[in-house]
Parts: sequence; C-alpha cells; structure tokens
Amino acid sequence: MGWKYVITLKDEDLPSVNSEFQALLPLQDQNRQQIRVNGTVQDYRWVKEIEYQDSRKRRHCLNVLELCETVDKDGKTNKTKRFKWATNIGLKEKNVARVAHKGGRTRWKIENEGFNVQKNGGFGLEHAYVKNWNAAQVFYYLLQIAHVLFQLMEKGSLLKKTFPRGFGSAKNLALLLLEAWRNAKLNDEDYRRIKTERFQFRIDSS
Repeated sequence: MGWKYVITLKDEDLPSVNSEFQALLPLQDQNRQQIRVNGTVQDYRWVKEIEYQDSRKRRHCLNVLELCETVDKDGKTNKTKRFKWATNIGLKEKNVARVAHKGGRTRWKIENEGFNVQKNGGFGLEHAYVKNWNAAQVFYYLLQIAHVLFQLMEKGSLLKKTFPRGFGSAKNLALLLLEAWRNAKLNDEDYRRIKTERFQFRIDSS
C-alpha cells in the first residue's frame, strides 16, 4: 500500500535488529547529528537498511533511529531520556529530527489525548463486552464517532457561555452531558428558538 511507518523499538524487541544496530553504530559515525534546542541537547544516531525477516518469512529493510535527549539548564544536567524507532522512511541529516518528533514522539500525544480519553473518559474503550471481531470493530467505529462529536463540543464555542471556566476534565463534561440527556427538557418556545435562531460555531485549538 506504500504506507510509511515509525514504530517504537524497545531494547527487548526484534533482537536481531537491535543487535545489528548496536554493531553498526560505531562504523557509521557520519550518521550522527546533535541539536541544541532551548537548553535541551538532542543526539540523533541512525543506521540504515537493516535486514529483518518476520515470523511469516517476509523480508523487511528497516532503518533504525535513536534519540538521546538531555536537558541542561542553569549548568545542571538532568537525566538523559532515550528513544528508538524502526522506520521505512529514508533517514538523512535533514529529516531525522522531523521523523523523531513528528513521527515517533507524536505517538505519545495520540496515546494521551486519544486512547487515554477513550479508556478513562467514560467511553468504555476496554469494555466492548463482545468476542466477535466484527462487532468489536463496529463498537470502536461508533466510539470514534462519539469521541469526535465530544471533542467538537469540548473545543467548541457553544458551551463557553454556560461554562466559562471550562469543565475541569473530559470526564466531567461527559457526566454533565449524561445528566443533561436524563433531566434537561426543552419547552416548545426553546425548541422553536433553536430551530430559527442562527448561530456561529467556532473551534478553540488551544
């Protein structure tokens, strides 16, 4: 399908790939770049074209990128954080930082802002109550639709007037919406006003 991927590679994953990566690093000193950003030192190292055969005997050619990030503020060096990814994107000096941050580390944003809300924000991601795979997919598609609508309400301007200080958390908003469905009723006048009144919907991305 021609898809590009950036996958987190832990030390215990793909032993042959990790072993070859460590063996080839000293021989490819040219594949190294250091960037300093606002007191943070980022060391990038990469090895290209590592052969790998999966459990189905399919052959892959992987590139492996490692980032060691050290925060140095006021002369004090904090602990270094280490990240590593396998990718089929061609790595070179001008794109390794983009691959690491826009590809690899964006995964954490997806996890924290997406799956975490779906797991713990009242959507019940881990409780589909089915063993049928098709049913599980349907459940998740509906959950995704619900999450999109939820985000439009959360980030939209329509609720800002009623809740100018926000909701505190996504779960609080979910509880408020649930209670509104249970208890709030529109009288005829409110219903006619909603049908005829024009309004503008804006999204707050902050």
